[in-house]
Amino acid sequence: MNQRTTTLALITFFVVCSCAFAQDELDLSIPMFEPKPVVWIDDWKPAQQESNPERDKASKIVSVADRLKAAGQYGKAATTYNVAIAADPTWSYPPYQLACNYELWGKHDKAVPEFEKAIQLGFADFPTALADDELGKLREAGDFNATLTSIRERYIEDSEKRIGTPIAVKPEGEQPEEGWPVILMLHGYGDSNLNYIKFAQAWAKLGFVAVAVPGSVPNRVGGFVWGLESTDPTLKDLRAIMKSDLISNATNPEAVYMLGFSQGALHAILIAAEHRDEFKGVIALSPGGSLSQQILDPKISDGRSGRLVFIHGSREPHAEIAQRWDEACVEKGWKYMSSVHPGGHHFPADWNEQQPKIAKFLLE
Repeated sequence: MNQRTTTLALITFFVVCSCAFAQDELDLSIPMFEPKPVVWIDDWKPAQQESNPERDKASKIVSVADRLKAAGQYGKAATTYNVAIAADPTWSYPPYQLACNYELWGKHDKAVPEFEKAIQLGFADFPTALADDELGKLREAGDFNATLTSIRERYIEDSEKRIGTPIAVKPEGEQPEEGWPVILMLHGYGDSNLNYIKFAQAWAKLGFVAVAVPGSVPNRVGGFVWGLESTDPTLKDLRAIMKSDLISNATNPEAVYMLGFSQGALHAILIAAEHRDEFKGVIALSPGGSLSQQILDPKISDGRSGRLVFIHGSREPHAEIAQRWDEACVEKGWKYMSSVHPGGHHFPADWNEQQPKIAKFLLE
């Protein structure tokens, strides 16, 4: 599965599977872990990664193979995954991806031994395996749910190294009497909050306490997703951050904002609309994911005035959705700002130039 791509097909499959699994005696629910406490970036100690040249080499090769698979070039992808397996025979991820590649290619007989190899090597990415429609006919095996259970057990066993740490950056200078405004940053599907630290630092320079928040559901080590069925786990994590002494003593509770991209944007916009007395505004960049149906019919609760910034690429199908949110904001007394950038599902190329203008809009 290409974890940089959020697809409605994957999510729809998850919902269908969840209903079926609920009738099974096996526990195939996604475990929810307590988040780690938020820390200031100056106090954050990144996990020490052991040097592994073989894994590093294989990871780069897998990235190439993933792109080939996503492009439907299954023959070339298979060759490339095998090169990755040879580079690091101890890593479970390349054979797992190769199994998916064979299933997409219609070569189930070749997928079976690769999937078994991944399990033997300790594959533990339970959320991915649970929802991954690329596994195709492998799901039809009589012992597939039992295999998922073993993956889930491994996932729980090494959960401590999977759970992310929210990282906060505060502005320089003296803290205002009312506290600084705060912006909570929600990454996209399968991404990491560590990739948002540079964004947090930029917002701190604009006068915000900025928190790079890890998704509630760890998948691959170092990657996270948000709840697939509900925004409740996300809201719980955000509230825990805001109620922590570290953040509550430094920020203005009347000036809490969110910024999200892709699945993170989807959760941010839905949470802000439903809990507008807790969140004063949201920046939603290309929202999408399992709850996408909910943003087609905007429902903004009654409460104080808020701010919404809606940004998407010209090659994305967001124009009508943005218009609907514009109309909902007018009806509910929210201030609305939108922009379209040339391109697709990514941040605007001129994002650094846009941030000061957006910050001014949020605070005015």
